[in-house]
Formats: sequence, C-alpha cells, structure tokens
Amino acid sequence: HWLGTPGEDPAASDSESEVDAGDDESRRPPRILMALSRALGSLGRRPVEHDGSSASDEGEGAPAASYSAACQRQLGPQSLRGGASLRPMRHIPIEDAHAWECFSDMRRNEALNAGDFAVFYHSYSSAALIYEVQAALGALLLRFDARRAPLPRLFASDFAETSDANALMGRFVSDFSDHHRDHNVDFRKVALSAMCSFAARGPELCVPMAWRAGYSCRDIHFAALLRGVFEACGFDADASSHLFDAAVALAEKHDLDTTAFGGNPGGDSGHILQIFVRRDLVDSLAYAAKPYGMVDEERTPLSQWLNGDNSFNCGQARVLARPGDFADKARVKMFAFSASETFHRRRAAFQRKMQRLLGKALSEHSLRQEASERIRATAARGGA
Repeated sequence: HWLGTPGEDPAASDSESEVDAGDDESRRPPRILMALSRALGSLGRRPVEHDGSSASDEGEGAPAASYSAACQRQLGPQSLRGGASLRPMRHIPIEDAHAWECFSDMRRNEALNAGDFAVFYHSYSSAALIYEVQAALGALLLRFDARRAPLPRLFASDFAETSDANALMGRFVSDFSDHHRDHNVDFRKVALSAMCSFAARGPELCVPMAWRAGYSCRDIHFAALLRGVFEACGFDADASSHLFDAAVALAEKHDLDTTAFGGNPGGDSGHILQIFVRRDLVDSLAYAAKPYGMVDEERTPLSQWLNGDNSFNCGQARVLARPGDFADKARVKMFAFSASETFHRRRAAFQRKMQRLLGKALSEHSLRQEASERIRATAARGGA
C-alpha cells in the first residue's frame, strides 16, 4: 500500500484536520480523499533507482552519527511519520496520473533512504532553467551527476562568508534580519527555502497545492542571473548573450517554461527538488526556520526534530546549498520532479543536449580550465 499501512484510509486516519473543529459535517473525510487513497494503492509504479551509496551505522565506512539507522528505517518515510495528515494531497486532481506517480516516487525514495538521510522539499518554477544550466556546468566541470536532478547553486565563492548553517543563522541576525531577511540577495546566493514533507501544508507553502505552478518570487531578475552565470564562468558579454539565447531555445523545445527569460510558456511550470541530506550533516547544512528565514528555536536542533516520530506537515527549513556537498552523493542526494510531464520525461535528453551546448562553448572559447577554477574558487566574487 502506498501509505505503508495496508487497509487504512488516509482521510479516515487524518490527525490534523484543516477545517473548523466545530463543524462536524465538514470534518467528515471527503469522498475525494477516499478515492485518492484507492488510486494511490492501485497506481502503477516506475522503478526508482537506488545506488546503494547511503551510509549506514551498521556498515563499513559509516559516518559517526547520533542516531540509529535501524530505528530511522523502522520509523519509515519522513512524510508519513507522527500520524501526519495527507489531507493536503487533495489538491492533486485524482485524474492527474503523472502527479501521483511523482509523489509515489517521492515516497519510495524516502523509504529507501530513511535510515541515514533526512529529506527536504524545495518548490521552484522560474529558476528551473538556471538550475539546469548550473547542473550541466557542474557535470562538465565538477563531475556532478546531473541525471537525476539539477544543481541549485554552483559557485563555491558565494559561500566564503557562510561556511555552515550556524554561520548562516548568525548572518541572518547580523546582516539579513533588517535587510529583506531571506529575500536578501546574499542570503539567496547560498540558501534554499524548503519544507520537510511532500504533504507539507505550511506555513506559507502547501507542497501539493504548489505542484503545478511551483513557487517563485517576483523580485528576482532571472534573465540577468542566467547571463551572470555565463559571465562568471569567463564568457564575455557577446558569448554570454549567445549562450543565453541558445539555452532558452533548447528549453522551449523540451517544454520547459521560459517566460521569466523572455521566452514562451511551456507546460506546467512547477518543479520539486527532493533533497536528501545525510543525518549527521543536517545541522551543518540546514536550520529550522519560520517564514522569511527567521530561526525557529522550538525545532532547534533541526536534526533532533527530523530524527523523531513527528508530523512534518508544518515547519519550514533553510538549506545551505554548498555545491561541494550537493555534488557528493555520499552527503546529499537529489531527485527532481516536474509538473510538466513532457519535460519530466525529456529532462535527461535535455540535460545531455545542454551539456553538449556548453561543452562546445567552453572548448571554442578555451575556457574549460578557467571556468573550473572560477567555479571552485573559495574567494568571494562580485555580482549578483
């Protein structure tokens, strides 16, 4: 059974009703939830790859950890722990088989990695092309495995003043709390907003509700950021402009929405990045957050909360997206899911073509070595 509890209906066992507690009629499980449960139970599954590289406190070479991988596996998928409510899943139409297949794969990934990895969910839309370009550059220059997911941050130098989550929390208090908080450009350079369940309902973001459109901020100039990625790798303005146009055209051919870059709308613009962080690294790479990035002391340390049998329906996090960690599958694993079924199915082909496009450009401009050095450099760089 998709829920891991055969015979139990998610609506009937819902422990966190989203309706007025005084309205007895509205508290009855909606029929749609019962239908969703049956659909989830009967939905065909695609195999989900598992590379077996997760560390374990029972195996050779396992990291030192203050948790039991066996206990974590027994607790099961993170999104289903603590009597978590699946009512937010009602926002996914029963007929959207692609969406249910994706959320089913998210659940399966959680089950496979529960022992040694905590999971975060990052919803995005307009940033997708930037993430994909950075993944292609990471594959070419950092040996990043771009087959399963994009790379949300690329340049090590952006993390010069923010080496870990403690530093990020400190900078939030000293630099960001009175200056746009987590909308501050320097905060955005290094951190991702995330939820801790695929059925998270808030605050601010309900993951299933945001599935089709994704989450994005209107105060970001995505086209300038993409050009900035090319220029930061060493391409001059003309070459960067040419690569920008070529990347947008390639994205359009694969049904990736490019309206934020002056291009055409594709299919549904929503994406979810499922991010698994090794449990002994959680407090180095993430912190429990309130809306706008303020530290949530009640859920600190975050690792302790995530290691427990808690419901993760509510509660945000901020994840420090250090490229060295995100490119190392022994530390961080990622899986990408796109609401556009066309792009989701074509993403691997799109990523191969993007790598060929950028690889050719790097060779033609003799920038492969310089770009690699720029990406890996730890000194702070200028620009947005």
